[in-house]
Amino acid sequence: VDGLDTLDVVRVCVAYRMGSQKFDHLPADTEVLGKCQPVYVEFPGWKTDTTKCRKWKDLPSKARTYLNAIAELTGARLSIVSVGPGREQTLFV
Repeated sequence: VDGLDTLDVVRVCVAYRMGSQKFDHLPADTEVLGKCQPVYVEFPGWKTDTTKCRKWKDLPSKARTYLNAIAELTGARLSIVSVGPGREQTLFV
């Protein structure tokens, strides 16, 4: 998440829209995709350095909200969060 630390807003594409038609997944047809507009959910940025965070509770609350939303949107269980390139910058959730 450290790569997002400086953003004012973090946008996540959750669907694609072509006219009145909405696609929940990336259309495989490149011609259709070329006519689509992304549908975004926006999260407030945390504007805080996360590289020194070593535990989940150390992360800014806005970063935790964003990460929980990603897990919910994807249906994936959040288990590891990286806050930098170092081994010690891996948080196990």
